Amino acid sequence: MQQTICREFKNCYNNSLLQNTNNVRNIIYSFIVTIFVILNNPQITKARSENFKSEITKIFRLSMWVEISEAIRMLSTCLLISLALRAMKLNKNNRKIFDPVVYLTNDTDINSGCMLPTDTKINTNLSINNNNNSSPKFTDGNNANSKAGGRAALRSAPLQRAAARPSAFNEWLAGLIDGDGCFQLSKKGYSSLEIVMELRDKHCLYQIKDKFGGSVKLRAGDNHLRYRLHHKTGMLNLINSINGLIRNPARILQLGKICDNYGIKLIDPKPLTYNNGWFAGFFDSDGSIYMNDKSGQLFITASQKNRFILDALVELYGGTIYPMVKVGAFKWTCFRKDEVLSLVNTYFKANPCRSEKKVRLSMANKFYELRALHAHKATPDSVLGKVWINFTVKWDKVVSK
Repeated sequence: MQQTICREFKNCYNNSLLQNTNNVRNIIYSFIVTIFVILNNPQITKARSENFKSEITKIFRLSMWVEISEAIRMLSTCLLISLALRAMKLNKNNRKIFDPVVYLTNDTDINSGCMLPTDTKINTNLSINNNNNSSPKFTDGNNANSKAGGRAALRSAPLQRAAARPSAFNEWLAGLIDGDGCFQLSKKGYSSLEIVMELRDKHCLYQIKDKFGGSVKLRAGDNHLRYRLHHKTGMLNLINSINGLIRNPARILQLGKICDNYGIKLIDPKPLTYNNGWFAGFFDSDGSIYMNDKSGQLFITASQKNRFILDALVELYGGTIYPMVKVGAFKWTCFRKDEVLSLVNTYFKANPCRSEKKVRLSMANKFYELRALHAHKATPDSVLGKVWINFTVKWDKVVSK
Protein backbone atom coordinates (compact mmCIF):
# COMPACT_ATOMS: atom_id res chain seq x y z
CA MET A 1 0.00 0.00 0.00
CA GLN A 2 1.46 3.32 -1.03
CA GLN A 3 0.53 6.85 -0.01
CA THR A 4 0.04 9.54 -2.71
CA ILE A 5 2.22 12.62 -2.36
CA CYS A 6 1.03 15.75 -4.09
CA ARG A 7 3.14 17.44 -6.76
CA GLU A 8 3.80 20.64 -4.78
CA PHE A 9 4.87 18.78 -1.67
CA LYS A 10 7.30 16.58 -3.55
CA ASN A 11 8.81 19.57 -5.40
CA CYS A 12 9.23 21.37 -2.08
CA TYR A 13 10.64 18.24 -0.57
CA ASN A 14 13.16 17.63 -3.39
CA ASN A 15 14.19 21.21 -4.21
CA SER A 16 14.03 23.00 -0.85
CA LEU A 17 14.49 20.60 2.03
CA LEU A 18 16.85 18.04 0.53
CA GLN A 19 18.82 19.74 -2.22
CA ASN A 20 22.20 18.30 -1.32
CA THR A 21 21.21 15.28 0.73
CA ASN A 22 20.65 12.45 -1.74
CA ASN A 23 21.37 9.77 0.83
CA VAL A 24 18.95 11.30 3.29
CA ARG A 25 16.31 11.60 0.53
CA ASN A 26 16.51 7.87 -0.12
CA ILE A 27 16.10 7.14 3.58
CA ILE A 28 13.18 9.56 3.96
CA TYR A 29 11.44 7.96 0.95
CA SER A 30 11.60 4.57 2.69
CA PHE A 31 9.61 5.66 5.73
CA ILE A 32 7.46 8.51 4.34
CA VAL A 33 4.48 6.14 4.37
CA THR A 34 5.02 5.57 8.09
CA ILE A 35 4.95 9.32 8.73
CA PHE A 36 1.56 9.65 7.05
CA VAL A 37 0.22 6.70 9.01
CA ILE A 38 1.27 8.43 12.26
CA LEU A 39 -0.63 11.55 11.16
CA ASN A 40 -3.66 9.39 10.31
CA ASN A 41 -3.48 10.57 6.68
CA PRO A 42 -6.18 8.73 4.67
CA GLN A 43 -5.13 6.84 1.60
CA ILE A 44 -6.23 8.20 -1.76
CA THR A 45 -5.07 5.45 -4.06
CA LYS A 46 -3.02 2.27 -4.12
CA ALA A 47 -1.00 3.45 -7.09
CA ARG A 48 2.40 5.05 -6.77
CA SER A 49 2.55 8.83 -6.88
CA GLU A 50 4.63 8.79 -10.08
CA ASN A 51 1.97 6.77 -11.91
CA PHE A 52 -0.90 8.87 -10.60
CA LYS A 53 0.52 12.30 -11.53
CA SER A 54 -0.37 11.98 -15.18
CA GLU A 55 -3.98 11.22 -14.31
CA ILE A 56 -4.12 14.26 -12.03
CA THR A 57 -2.93 16.44 -14.91
CA LYS A 58 -5.67 15.12 -17.18
CA ILE A 59 -8.44 15.41 -14.60
CA PHE A 60 -8.15 18.91 -13.18
CA ARG A 61 -10.88 18.60 -10.56
CA LEU A 62 -9.43 15.46 -9.07
CA SER A 63 -6.01 17.07 -9.08
CA MET A 64 -7.34 20.03 -7.14
CA TRP A 65 -8.87 17.75 -4.51
CA VAL A 66 -5.63 15.78 -4.14
CA GLU A 67 -3.50 18.91 -3.87
CA ILE A 68 -5.82 20.50 -1.32
CA SER A 69 -5.90 17.31 0.73
CA GLU A 70 -2.11 17.09 0.73
CA ALA A 71 -1.53 20.81 1.18
CA ILE A 72 -3.52 20.79 4.40
CA ARG A 73 -1.02 18.37 5.85
CA MET A 74 2.08 19.88 4.22
CA LEU A 75 2.95 22.14 7.15
CA SER A 76 2.91 19.38 9.76
CA THR A 77 4.66 16.99 7.36
CA CYS A 78 7.48 19.46 6.70
CA LEU A 79 7.84 19.87 10.45
CA LEU A 80 8.12 16.11 10.86
CA ILE A 81 10.76 15.85 8.12
CA SER A 82 12.68 18.68 9.76
CA LEU A 83 12.66 16.72 13.01
CA ALA A 84 13.76 13.65 11.11
CA LEU A 85 16.74 15.57 9.69
CA ARG A 86 17.65 16.61 13.21
CA ALA A 87 17.53 12.97 14.25
CA MET A 88 19.79 12.05 11.32
CA LYS A 89 22.29 14.66 12.48
CA LEU A 90 22.11 13.27 16.01
CA ASN A 91 22.58 9.77 14.63
CA LYS A 92 25.68 10.88 12.72
CA ASN A 93 27.24 12.49 15.78
CA ASN A 94 26.41 9.75 18.30
CA ARG A 95 26.49 6.79 15.90
CA LYS A 96 23.24 5.42 17.26
CA ILE A 97 20.57 3.43 15.46
CA PHE A 98 18.10 5.86 13.89
CA ASP A 99 14.44 5.01 14.17
CA PRO A 100 12.37 7.84 12.65
CA VAL A 101 9.10 6.64 14.11
CA VAL A 102 10.52 6.53 17.64
CA TYR A 103 12.15 9.95 17.18
CA LEU A 104 8.99 11.57 15.90
CA THR A 105 6.81 10.11 18.62
CA ASN A 106 9.37 11.19 21.20
CA ASP A 107 9.81 14.84 20.17
CA THR A 108 6.46 15.65 18.59
CA ASP A 109 3.10 16.25 20.17
CA ILE A 110 1.35 13.43 18.40
CA ASN A 111 -1.67 13.80 20.63
CA SER A 112 -2.64 16.79 18.50
CA GLY A 113 -1.84 15.07 15.22
CA CYS A 114 -3.63 11.76 15.65
CA MET A 115 -7.39 11.45 15.50
CA LEU A 116 -7.84 9.92 18.97
CA PRO A 117 -10.64 10.25 21.55
CA THR A 118 -10.41 13.42 23.59
CA ASP A 119 -9.97 11.49 26.83
CA THR A 120 -7.13 9.38 25.50
CA LYS A 121 -3.46 10.32 25.61
CA ILE A 122 -0.40 8.66 24.19
CA ASN A 123 2.52 7.83 26.38
CA THR A 124 5.47 9.27 24.48
CA ASN A 125 8.09 8.13 26.94
CA LEU A 126 10.17 6.46 24.23
CA SER A 127 13.88 6.60 23.53
CA ILE A 128 15.60 7.15 20.22
CA ASN A 129 17.99 4.30 20.86
CA ASN A 130 15.28 1.87 21.97
CA ASN A 131 15.88 -1.36 20.11
CA ASN A 132 12.71 -3.05 21.37
CA ASN A 133 9.56 -3.20 19.30
CA SER A 134 7.79 -0.71 21.55
CA SER A 135 4.59 1.02 20.59
CA PRO A 136 2.80 4.03 22.13
CA LYS A 137 0.59 3.07 25.04
CA PHE A 138 -2.86 4.52 25.67
CA THR A 139 -4.18 5.53 29.05
CA ASP A 140 -7.47 6.96 30.20
CA GLY A 141 -6.89 10.56 31.16
CA ASN A 142 -10.08 10.86 33.20
CA ASN A 143 -9.18 7.83 35.30
CA ALA A 144 -5.71 9.23 36.03
CA ASN A 145 -7.14 12.59 37.09
CA SER A 146 -9.62 10.94 39.45
CA LYS A 147 -6.81 9.54 41.66
CA ALA A 148 -5.39 12.32 43.78
CA GLY A 149 -3.60 12.56 47.11
CA GLY A 150 -2.63 9.99 49.72
CA ARG A 151 -1.50 6.44 49.11
CA ALA A 152 -3.85 6.04 46.13
CA ALA A 153 -1.87 8.60 44.14
CA LEU A 154 1.42 6.99 45.13
CA ARG A 155 0.24 3.52 44.10
CA SER A 156 -1.19 4.76 40.80
CA ALA A 157 2.13 6.36 39.78
CA PRO A 158 4.24 4.27 37.40
CA LEU A 159 6.92 2.36 39.27
CA GLN A 160 10.33 1.76 37.81
CA ARG A 161 11.64 -1.75 38.38
CA ALA A 162 14.61 -2.13 40.67
CA ALA A 163 16.72 -3.63 37.87
CA ALA A 164 16.39 -0.35 35.95
CA ARG A 165 17.58 1.80 38.90
CA PRO A 166 21.31 1.74 39.72
CA SER A 167 20.60 2.77 43.32
CA ALA A 168 18.07 -0.03 43.95
CA PHE A 169 20.63 -2.43 45.45
CA ASN A 170 22.04 0.26 47.72
CA GLU A 171 18.53 1.14 48.93
CA TRP A 172 17.80 -2.51 49.63
CA LEU A 173 21.13 -2.91 51.45
CA ALA A 174 20.43 0.15 53.61
CA GLY A 175 17.09 -1.33 54.66
CA LEU A 176 18.76 -4.66 55.44
CA ILE A 177 21.42 -2.95 57.57
CA ASP A 178 18.78 -0.93 59.43
CA GLY A 179 17.17 -4.22 60.42
CA ASP A 180 19.89 -6.85 60.88
CA GLY A 181 23.12 -4.88 60.52
CA CYS A 182 25.53 -3.24 62.91
CA PHE A 183 28.42 -0.78 62.40
CA GLN A 184 31.33 -1.07 64.80
CA LEU A 185 34.40 1.08 65.45
CA SER A 186 37.21 -0.30 67.61
CA LYS A 187 39.34 1.74 69.98
CA LYS A 188 42.21 1.51 67.50
CA GLY A 189 40.06 3.08 64.78
CA TYR A 190 39.20 -0.05 62.81
CA SER A 191 35.68 -0.03 61.40
CA SER A 192 33.53 -2.99 60.42
CA LEU A 193 30.02 -3.99 59.39
CA GLU A 194 28.20 -7.13 60.49
CA ILE A 195 24.92 -8.52 59.16
CA VAL A 196 23.29 -11.64 60.60
CA MET A 197 20.66 -13.58 58.66
CA GLU A 198 19.11 -17.03 58.75
CA LEU A 199 20.83 -19.87 56.92
CA ARG A 200 18.09 -20.06 54.29
CA ASP A 201 18.90 -16.48 53.21
CA LYS A 202 22.60 -17.06 52.62
CA HIS A 203 22.37 -15.87 49.01
CA CYS A 204 21.54 -12.36 50.28
CA LEU A 205 24.82 -12.18 52.17
CA TYR A 206 26.78 -13.54 49.23
CA GLN A 207 25.35 -10.81 47.00
CA ILE A 208 26.77 -8.23 49.41
CA LYS A 209 30.08 -10.08 49.57
CA ASP A 210 30.37 -10.14 45.77
CA LYS A 211 30.01 -6.35 45.63
CA PHE A 212 32.00 -5.15 48.63
CA GLY A 213 34.11 -8.12 49.70
CA GLY A 214 34.18 -9.46 53.25
CA SER A 215 33.43 -12.92 54.61
CA VAL A 216 30.38 -15.10 55.34
CA LYS A 217 30.67 -17.60 58.19
CA LEU A 218 28.34 -19.83 60.19
CA ARG A 219 27.80 -18.70 63.74
CA ALA A 220 28.81 -21.34 66.28
CA GLY A 221 25.88 -23.35 67.61
CA ASP A 222 23.34 -21.32 65.67
CA ASN A 223 21.33 -21.65 62.47
CA HIS A 224 22.44 -18.21 61.31
CA LEU A 225 25.15 -16.79 59.07
CA ARG A 226 27.22 -13.71 59.79
CA TYR A 227 28.58 -11.42 57.10
CA ARG A 228 31.55 -9.29 58.16
CA LEU A 229 33.31 -6.51 56.28
CA HIS A 230 36.31 -4.85 57.91
CA HIS A 231 38.95 -3.92 55.31
CA LYS A 232 39.22 -0.19 54.63
CA THR A 233 38.69 -0.27 50.87
CA GLY A 234 35.47 -2.22 51.18
CA MET A 235 34.20 -0.04 54.03
CA LEU A 236 34.83 3.17 52.10
CA ASN A 237 33.04 1.75 49.09
CA LEU A 238 30.14 0.68 51.30
CA ILE A 239 29.88 4.07 53.01
CA ASN A 240 29.77 5.88 49.68
CA SER A 241 26.99 3.53 48.56
CA ILE A 242 24.65 3.76 51.56
CA ASN A 243 25.48 7.19 53.00
CA GLY A 244 22.20 9.10 53.07
CA LEU A 245 20.07 5.94 52.82
CA ILE A 246 20.30 4.69 56.43
CA ARG A 247 17.13 5.55 58.43
CA ASN A 248 17.40 3.71 61.74
CA PRO A 249 18.48 6.32 64.35
CA ALA A 250 20.71 3.80 66.12
CA ARG A 251 22.37 2.84 62.86
CA ILE A 252 22.83 6.50 61.87
CA LEU A 253 24.77 7.15 65.07
CA GLN A 254 26.98 4.12 64.42
CA LEU A 255 27.66 5.19 60.84
CA GLY A 256 28.31 8.76 61.98
CA LYS A 257 31.22 7.65 64.17
CA ILE A 258 32.80 5.78 61.26
CA CYS A 259 32.32 8.75 58.94
CA ASP A 260 34.05 11.02 61.45
CA ASN A 261 36.90 8.52 61.68
CA TYR A 262 37.42 8.67 57.90
CA GLY A 263 36.67 12.37 57.52
CA ILE A 264 33.48 11.73 55.53
CA LYS A 265 30.41 13.93 55.86
CA LEU A 266 27.35 12.04 57.09
CA ILE A 267 24.37 12.65 54.79
CA ASP A 268 20.90 12.92 56.30
CA PRO A 269 18.32 10.61 54.69
CA LYS A 270 15.57 12.09 52.55
CA PRO A 271 11.91 11.30 53.34
CA LEU A 272 11.00 7.75 52.36
CA THR A 273 9.06 7.40 49.09
CA TYR A 274 6.73 4.64 47.94
CA ASN A 275 9.07 3.20 45.31
CA ASN A 276 12.20 3.26 47.45
CA GLY A 277 13.91 -0.12 47.71
CA TRP A 278 14.65 0.47 51.39
CA PHE A 279 11.42 -1.19 52.53
CA ALA A 280 12.24 -4.38 50.59
CA GLY A 281 15.54 -4.69 52.47
CA PHE A 282 13.93 -3.83 55.79
CA PHE A 283 11.25 -6.46 55.16
CA ASP A 284 13.93 -9.06 54.34
CA SER A 285 15.49 -8.41 57.74
CA ASP A 286 12.71 -7.55 60.22
CA GLY A 287 9.58 -8.37 58.24
CA SER A 288 7.38 -11.45 58.02
CA ILE A 289 4.34 -12.75 56.14
CA TYR A 290 2.01 -15.36 57.63
CA MET A 291 -1.62 -16.47 57.52
CA ASN A 292 -4.06 -16.94 60.39
CA ASP A 293 -6.20 -20.05 60.00
CA LYS A 294 -8.82 -18.85 62.47
CA SER A 295 -9.40 -15.38 61.04
CA GLY A 296 -8.65 -16.38 57.47
CA GLN A 297 -6.44 -13.34 56.96
CA LEU A 298 -2.98 -12.79 55.55
CA PHE A 299 -0.60 -10.60 57.55
CA ILE A 300 2.46 -8.65 56.42
CA THR A 301 4.34 -7.31 59.44
CA ALA A 302 7.58 -5.64 60.49
CA SER A 303 8.90 -5.14 64.02
CA GLN A 304 11.24 -2.47 65.33
CA LYS A 305 12.09 -0.93 68.68
CA ASN A 306 11.92 2.57 67.23
CA ARG A 307 8.43 3.58 66.16
CA PHE A 308 9.78 6.45 64.05
CA ILE A 309 10.71 4.06 61.23
CA LEU A 310 7.30 2.36 61.24
CA ASP A 311 5.31 5.60 61.04
CA ALA A 312 6.54 6.16 57.49
CA LEU A 313 5.29 2.69 56.51
CA VAL A 314 1.75 3.51 57.63
CA GLU A 315 1.75 6.71 55.60
CA LEU A 316 3.01 5.02 52.43
CA TYR A 317 1.71 1.45 52.53
CA GLY A 318 -1.17 1.51 55.03
CA GLY A 319 -1.44 -0.81 57.99
CA THR A 320 -1.45 -0.17 61.72
CA ILE A 321 1.20 -0.01 64.45
CA TYR A 322 0.70 -2.02 67.65
CA PRO A 323 2.90 -1.83 70.77
CA MET A 324 4.62 -5.03 71.91
CA VAL A 325 4.87 -4.27 75.61
CA LYS A 326 6.55 -7.51 76.69
CA VAL A 327 9.49 -7.15 74.31
CA GLY A 328 9.61 -3.35 74.34
CA ALA A 329 9.07 -2.90 70.60
CA PHE A 330 6.47 -1.91 68.03
CA LYS A 331 4.88 -3.99 65.30
CA TRP A 332 3.61 -2.67 61.98
CA THR A 333 0.81 -4.89 60.66
CA CYS A 334 -0.87 -4.85 57.26
CA PHE A 335 -3.85 -7.22 56.99
CA ARG A 336 -6.52 -5.59 54.79
CA LYS A 337 -6.84 -7.44 51.51
CA ASP A 338 -6.50 -4.35 49.31
CA GLU A 339 -3.39 -3.17 51.17
CA VAL A 340 -1.76 -6.61 51.09
CA LEU A 341 -2.41 -7.07 47.37
CA SER A 342 -1.19 -3.55 46.67
CA LEU A 343 2.11 -4.36 48.34
CA VAL A 344 2.44 -7.73 46.62
CA ASN A 345 1.35 -6.72 43.12
CA THR A 346 2.67 -3.16 43.02
CA TYR A 347 5.56 -2.46 45.37
CA PHE A 348 7.25 -5.86 45.60
CA LYS A 349 7.00 -6.35 41.84
CA ALA A 350 9.02 -3.18 41.35
CA ASN A 351 11.29 -3.87 44.35
CA PRO A 352 11.44 -7.66 44.81
CA CYS A 353 12.61 -9.25 48.03
CA ARG A 354 15.88 -11.16 47.94
CA SER A 355 15.23 -13.46 50.90
CA GLU A 356 13.09 -16.61 50.97
CA LYS A 357 10.14 -14.47 52.05
CA LYS A 358 9.62 -13.73 48.38
CA VAL A 359 8.16 -17.26 48.01
CA ARG A 360 5.29 -16.49 50.36
CA LEU A 361 4.76 -13.09 48.77
CA SER A 362 4.33 -14.80 45.40
CA MET A 363 1.65 -17.07 46.93
CA ALA A 364 -0.52 -14.25 48.29
CA ASN A 365 -2.77 -14.02 45.23
CA LYS A 366 -3.30 -17.80 45.29
CA PHE A 367 -4.21 -17.59 48.97
CA TYR A 368 -7.08 -15.18 48.32
CA GLU A 369 -8.26 -17.23 45.34
CA LEU A 370 -8.51 -20.39 47.43
CA ARG A 371 -10.15 -18.54 50.31
CA ALA A 372 -12.81 -17.22 47.92
CA LEU A 373 -13.53 -20.83 46.92
CA HIS A 374 -13.69 -21.83 50.62
CA ALA A 375 -10.96 -24.38 50.00
CA HIS A 376 -9.79 -24.01 53.60
CA LYS A 377 -13.15 -25.37 54.78
CA ALA A 378 -13.32 -28.24 52.28
CA THR A 379 -12.92 -31.85 53.41
CA PRO A 380 -9.40 -33.26 53.03
CA ASP A 381 -10.59 -35.89 50.53
CA SER A 382 -12.25 -33.38 48.18
CA VAL A 383 -10.48 -31.74 45.26
CA LEU A 384 -10.47 -28.31 46.90
CA GLY A 385 -9.33 -29.86 50.17
CA LYS A 386 -6.33 -31.48 48.49
CA VAL A 387 -5.44 -28.24 46.72
CA TRP A 388 -5.54 -26.39 50.03
CA ILE A 389 -3.35 -29.00 51.72
CA ASN A 390 -0.76 -28.77 48.95
CA PHE A 391 -0.83 -24.99 49.28
CA THR A 392 -0.23 -25.05 53.03
CA VAL A 393 2.60 -27.59 52.67
CA LYS A 394 4.39 -25.31 50.22
CA TRP A 395 3.67 -22.32 52.46
CA ASP A 396 5.15 -23.95 55.57
CA LYS A 397 8.14 -25.29 53.66
CA VAL A 398 9.61 -21.79 53.47
CA VAL A 399 10.01 -21.68 57.26
CA SER A 400 11.35 -25.22 57.57
CA LYS A 401 14.30 -24.67 55.22
